[in-house]
Amino acid sequence: MSAQTICVKGPALRVAIVGAVLARKWLGADRRLVVMPEDVPEAGQSLLARPDHLKLHAELELAPDQLTNTAKAKPVLAPSYLSHESSLALPFSPIGTAQFGVDFHHFWMRANGLSKQDDLLAFSPAIAIEGAEQKPSISQLVQAGIAFGLELDARVYAELLLANAKGRGADLVQPSESTDFDLTIDCNGSNAPGWTNSVITLLSPPDLPGLEWQLCVNAAHRFVSLSSDLGETSPEQREYNRLAAHEVERIADMVALLSDADPTSTERPTLKRKLDVFAACGRIPTEDFEVFTPPEWLAALWGRGIRPRRFDRMAGLMPEAKLTEWMTGLRAQTRALAGGTR
Repeated sequence: MSAQTICVKGPALRVAIVGAVLARKWLGADRRLVVMPEDVPEAGQSLLARPDHLKLHAELELAPDQLTNTAKAKPVLAPSYLSHESSLALPFSPIGTAQFGVDFHHFWMRANGLSKQDDLLAFSPAIAIEGAEQKPSISQLVQAGIAFGLELDARVYAELLLANAKGRGADLVQPSESTDFDLTIDCNGSNAPGWTNSVITLLSPPDLPGLEWQLCVNAAHRFVSLSSDLGETSPEQREYNRLAAHEVERIADMVALLSDADPTSTERPTLKRKLDVFAACGRIPTEDFEVFTPPEWLAALWGRGIRPRRFDRMAGLMPEAKLTEWMTGLRAQTRALAGGTR
């Protein structure tokens, strides 16, 4: 019986991410993985890995110190995104502190009705730390359980992951036109990603921080979770494509929210649902497949000027004096974080 062979080809960074995952989770007896990287990242080019990096790097047995020492890893808690007329920082971790199972922005709304408060996003620890001169270390953030991404040297990171894949048995080869593979994963990017017959194509990443990395990780994990054999794969292909289509739509929703001149006039049904529900009661409905976290959606909705018409009634249970004291203390904490104290 001949070995089943997968080829991963395209830009070196994307190939390195996908190849490393497949080498760790798919490669084995009677299986061959061919990795064909090209278009190596330019020297000094950076990459953002979203918070899933902790899970991925644990899978690949890459220690945080190794990433810090080789790929110059630095924590990122609230990357900036270009919006319609300005930039918005979207935090990976919650804005403020929930109480009674109710998100903080409901308490902010009630407090703001009693006395003028600083903007909601001023209560985000992640945004405050992101703007500080002195930031916690990666180990401190892990210990504190705070979600964060990593800014990495793209070229060194690609080299590190390619070496990781090669060390697990992947064949690292020069780009060629050969098609003698059971499956080809084309990382060059497409507007219509999916799995058709013997080819998987990845989505061309929009210009949003962290998405190039996340799309590669998602595609690789999606494949290995569905496929154990490369024979008859019609059911696997259908499910892969269903999930990939959801991913495309959730990203397009965020792009529209950030970039449309008037997001409230959107014709995208799932984005309109988020806008309508949030504007009505301050809740953020989730879909079957989400790429962005609730704090990111909240910051994007708030940053684009969407405000709820009412707050959750549970936010009214806290006595006014206690609410005012609590809000004052939280604001002092974020000011201290912005000043760089740990």
